[in-house]
Amino acid sequence: MSVKVKAEIEGIRFFKDQWGIIVCSIDKVLKGEFIGDLNAMVFKGNMPEPVLGATYIIIADYVEDPKWGRQYNIKSIYSDVSFDKNDKSGRQKFLLNLFTPSQVQAMYEVYDDPFSILDAEDVEKLVQIKGCGIKTADLWIRKFKKNINIARIFVELEDYGLTNNMIKRLMDRYNSPDLIIEKVKTNPYVLVNEVDGIGWKRADEIALAGNIKPDSPMRIGAYIIYYLDMCGENGNSWITPDELLGAILDNLGEEIPDENITMAIRELGNKLWWNENKDKIGLSKYYKIEHRVAEELIRIRNAESDIHCDNWKERIEHLERNQGWDFTEEQMNGIETVLNNNVTVIHGLAGTGKTSVVSGVLEALNNYSSVMCALSGRAASRMSEITGKTGYTIHRLLGYPKGDSEYQFFEFNQDNKLPYNIYILDEISMVDSRIFYYLLRAIPDGAKLICLGDSGQLEAIGCGNVAYDMIHSPEIPTIELTKIHRQAAKSAIITQSIAVRNSKQIVGKDWVGNETRGELKDLEIHCYSDSSNTFYEVMEIFSKLMAQKDFDIMDCQIIVPIKTKGDACTYKINNTIQELYNPASKNKKEITRLSNNNPFILREGDKVINTINNYRLRTPIYNGNIGTIKSISYNEELDSRIITIDFIGIGNVDVPEDAWNGIELGYAITVHKYQGSQSKYVIFGLDFSSYALLTRELVYTGITRAQKKCYLICQTGALRYATAQQAVSIKQTHLQGCLYEVAHPKLIF
Repeated sequence: MSVKVKAEIEGIRFFKDQWGIIVCSIDKVLKGEFIGDLNAMVFKGNMPEPVLGATYIIIADYVEDPKWGRQYNIKSIYSDVSFDKNDKSGRQKFLLNLFTPSQVQAMYEVYDDPFSILDAEDVEKLVQIKGCGIKTADLWIRKFKKNINIARIFVELEDYGLTNNMIKRLMDRYNSPDLIIEKVKTNPYVLVNEVDGIGWKRADEIALAGNIKPDSPMRIGAYIIYYLDMCGENGNSWITPDELLGAILDNLGEEIPDENITMAIRELGNKLWWNENKDKIGLSKYYKIEHRVAEELIRIRNAESDIHCDNWKERIEHLERNQGWDFTEEQMNGIETVLNNNVTVIHGLAGTGKTSVVSGVLEALNNYSSVMCALSGRAASRMSEITGKTGYTIHRLLGYPKGDSEYQFFEFNQDNKLPYNIYILDEISMVDSRIFYYLLRAIPDGAKLICLGDSGQLEAIGCGNVAYDMIHSPEIPTIELTKIHRQAAKSAIITQSIAVRNSKQIVGKDWVGNETRGELKDLEIHCYSDSSNTFYEVMEIFSKLMAQKDFDIMDCQIIVPIKTKGDACTYKINNTIQELYNPASKNKKEITRLSNNNPFILREGDKVINTINNYRLRTPIYNGNIGTIKSISYNEELDSRIITIDFIGIGNVDVPEDAWNGIELGYAITVHKYQGSQSKYVIFGLDFSSYALLTRELVYTGITRAQKKCYLICQTGALRYATAQQAVSIKQTHLQGCLYEVAHPKLIF
């Protein structure tokens, strides 16, 4: 049960990176029943930098820690402030919470009410105070506004149960206490889509605390939007009404009246999409984006081609002589299909020669301009290495969006087309409908689009199912490559991953031990019976690689199926590798962060990954970007700490404090997160701690992330079990139907 108190800080036991342990005396219990010593009680949790002797309003939960005894976990803490103009003593106390006693004394020597001057942001008056120039006045104003805004939000929204972390996220997003108060009081459910870190459950708690009724059509409607949006972002653009009804009753309560559900659906109006038979329902935005993708694909497909290739066979023969090997019949059919069509999908497992087909096409059309792109920076870099041409991420190719809109303001769009003749999109299975549409709309009429994909990998997370729907639509010319080329056959990375993908066991039932496979000796398998070995085997292999003279951390990637469960999760491996590769040092600055209540440290020199698209930075960064922390500093102008990260394919980016939520350690990453990327050396850990995720697609994807060598560290039973399991997921999307509708419009008489 929470208690609300007015407390004075008597001691500061620890404070770092907005987390601390303080000892307080209790001036007054404002709400709830206080347990403990009123003269000296320990409070711990997230907080602004505490000031000894300052008075705060604290809302906290009582706990009895087995090691540290009775204490309180802070839910929210803010400076005690009086908004009453006549309470001069209360206002002075508030200023003493923010500034040094000598600074406050200097303020009052010049003015009777410096509180109001700071609130009015009156720089001209502030610079009359001893020791305050323009720069100091600006810093004072920002510090005052930040704290007064937080205090005001807490006072106005006292009954809504907001925490300090939540207030920080709200301020980072809206930068206006008035707007925050309005949104929370009017409709807190909008926070789910607008504020990182606030999900349905938290927004619902805020709404119910604000007296929105459990059976309110507003609550039901908000849940419908949330649930359909969650389905859409997982690739299901529509579901059945029965599934939706079941979700409503399971999550909002079976006592919800049918008429309230009907009213909520009616009020949502055109936000919802229904099919003609009313047996499918989804959000309109997912139908619209897939329909737009279909329109753009058919536009490009049907446009009169600007590309002519009369003597292409002679050019291919010349290429074959120079490269010393001939294209297979499959590959020649692929080249011809691309040359004869404006839109083509080429798909096949690793080693079947998809990039060879592209090389053939580019040779046949070498007098036309071409560009290659992929969703991830690593995939784009790999294309550059293979073809010798510059590879771009899709975002970089389109020109980074300006402002805080995710996609609307790309430099290249429907009104400003890209300047190339041929567009090659790699790893199409990783691309969702939304970013695919923004690429398509920037491709001019008369150009060629070649999409490359590997159908053996895990499904991408995101809206739509672009690769699958294009491959299975008769409207899009498709070539499947099935034969492994000779060089690839020497690679155990290729042969063994394909064996797994085809459900063929690559180790015996009770086999344990180590074995290097392939003519290229590029797959090293370490098998054991006990899952506890995974963590230690991964550490041992990494230590051996790190000891090599030419070791580069950016060329080595550890991948495992899961983030936080068991010993072989990214969380534990990252923290351990950090201490091994980049231990603490007085010469390296560091900060402490929390991810799902799990603390971790970011330190200068660390390898990191960004997990959230951030378009508001001067140089935008995207989900999956990997880099190295170059420095951690404080920027006075921004009044913010800055992490400078050297991202692969981007360069140095200054990431301010309000954008740190997406920055995590990147020594170990989940297989799903690393899909679409590759590294020279991959250490792939696998055991039964990730039982629910074990499939042949997972193993195939993990092994094929390695370019030069893969270390497969696995529990024998887990590898064999995964090889026998197929990931069954039938996504319910619109694209196939939309392609047919757009390609064959109904005649209207």
